[in-house]
Amino acid sequence: MTPHALIFPRTCNTSDRRTIRWFECELIDDTGARRVRSKAFFSVGEAKSWASAQGYPVDETDARNAQ
Repeated sequence: MTPHALIFPRTCNTSDRRTIRWFECELIDDTGARRVRSKAFFSVGEAKSWASAQGYPVDETDARNAQ
């Protein structure tokens, strides 16, 4: 399996009715998948850049779906 990353949008509603949105990466390779919850990205581009630097390219169709 070719290592790759998936990007997931996350949202949280605060008690004062604000909505916070960020993105998380899931890194997938031969050993399985692991969601990196310790990293929050405020744009798909930022998440994609970080995943690529880790050696996990992001599929363009997946990145567009996350937006």
